[in-house]
Amino acid sequence: MLVGWFDRFLNLLAILAGLMLVALTILICLDVTARYFRLFAMPWSLDVAKYLLYGITFFGAPWLLRDGGHITIDLFITGLSSNARRKVQTISYYFGAVVSLVLTFYACRIVYTSWSQKVMINETFVFPEWYLFALAPPIFLILFLTFVRLQFGGEVPKPDHDEIPGGF
Repeated sequence: MLVGWFDRFLNLLAILAGLMLVALTILICLDVTARYFRLFAMPWSLDVAKYLLYGITFFGAPWLLRDGGHITIDLFITGLSSNARRKVQTISYYFGAVVSLVLTFYACRIVYTSWSQKVMINETFVFPEWYLFALAPPIFLILFLTFVRLQFGGEVPKPDHDEIPGGF
């Protein structure tokens, strides 16, 4: 039951990332059209685009990791025996889990420092800096949990390159 809940949560994060990507696409098209036809100015569009890219990256990462969509070095892996492949995979999952946990710790420190020093973002929008940084710790923790899950029984679907037009 917990695994099903976790998968649904990762799917929700991916949907949020997808919606943000759609919003970013619409924003850029609207901005370019408005500039081209000199209809109106959107000075805030660059800032919103930056924040959307940030959100897309963080919200999409756990889903991408779970589904095996992250970058792998297939040329190296395919040349190994199945036993060696499992060992490399185990090492990579442990390494990913440790790095994610370290990033969680440091991201928490950064959020706390930004909050305690009352640092503000002063661009088109003015708001506390820690609002942006607050997204990182829970996502790094989710990445840690995903690496642990993959290490101890979660299967990562392998992409089928034959189904990708022009796939390698």
